[in-house]
Amino acid sequence: MRHKIIDLFAGAGGLTTGFHMAGFESLCAVDVNSKALATYKHNYPNTKIINQDIRQISASELRLALGLEREELTVLIGGPPCQGFSRNIPAGYRYLNDSRNQLYRTFLEFVDQFRPLYVVMENVPEILKAYNGVISEEITTQLELLGYKVIFASLNAAHYGIPQTRSRAFFLASLVHSLHFPEPTHFGDIRSDYRTTKSCNQLNLLEPNMSPLVTVRDAIGDLPVLDAGQRYEVEIYPSPPATTYQAMMRHKSLKIVNHVARALTPIQLSRVRVLREGQDARDLPSELAPKKHYSGAYGRLYWDKPARTITRWVFHPGSGRFFHPTQDRTITIREAARLHSYPDNFHFLGTYTEMASQIGESVPPLLGKVIASSILQAHVQKPEY
Repeated sequence: MRHKIIDLFAGAGGLTTGFHMAGFESLCAVDVNSKALATYKHNYPNTKIINQDIRQISASELRLALGLEREELTVLIGGPPCQGFSRNIPAGYRYLNDSRNQLYRTFLEFVDQFRPLYVVMENVPEILKAYNGVISEEITTQLELLGYKVIFASLNAAHYGIPQTRSRAFFLASLVHSLHFPEPTHFGDIRSDYRTTKSCNQLNLLEPNMSPLVTVRDAIGDLPVLDAGQRYEVEIYPSPPATTYQAMMRHKSLKIVNHVARALTPIQLSRVRVLREGQDARDLPSELAPKKHYSGAYGRLYWDKPARTITRWVFHPGSGRFFHPTQDRTITIREAARLHSYPDNFHFLGTYTEMASQIGESVPPLLGKVIASSILQAHVQKPEY
């Protein structure tokens, strides 16, 4: 019998996909975003889908409708919306009583009602220190009052074999076992982490069997060449996988879908044509340079480094380092999905911008998988009652 999960704030299913990779089965997914849930349903047709504001759902009625006793569900997972904590929101627009900061309390109400054996709550790293740590302390305290043992940490996806330097915070809670966060499996320079150089050197010395970071080339180097505005219609793989990561992404996939290059405006096309691999807006000639821009805006990815965080704005070259390393276009939805560790047999539905949001707002599946695997490893131990 497979272990069961319920995914609250499920989105397109990034965290669910990671748990499925580890051998779990999803019973139910809840989200207010109908477009994201359409993608979820397409990929997990046997999961009960609830397209509703979670604050309007009775946790007790849902548990009864699913036929679950308390402490029967293996894991309750979810990532309450994070806009109220995110550093991407200007400081003047962040405040403690923001409604977007309160949905973690709704998540905790579902924990109280279902009493799953394990809980996984995911969020932006800023939640751990936001408002002097008030929120992370409340989450931990409430879970402990419900009888859970709790740990939390911020993990960088690149340290777990994902070709992207995305950090996410996780709260893990257990009724029956002491949980531990998985040890990093990959080392290297992730750039955005000020502790990187020291920690990576130590990892290299102490863990000689660790692997180097997975790069953009490792992830997408096998995908067909496209021009801006072009769709890959043939769908077949033009060559065998060249890396272990590519082979893993192709597992159980018979075709390439969502490999469509977004059309560029004349000025965007002019900019990308003068940029070389790794360059960005700062390297543009004055006649093409934007008056204002974000760090890394209009940037080409590096072939031999992980990507920076894939955001919901991945379709817009002015919002980050989203140009292909060598081709004159932004990366496709399939390439963004590869960099986010979605397998090729996971198909996205919707408009280009809707699919970009579904990827950028989700947990990298492989990061979910390592969390799920650490829970399974603890679960097979003798209970600590």
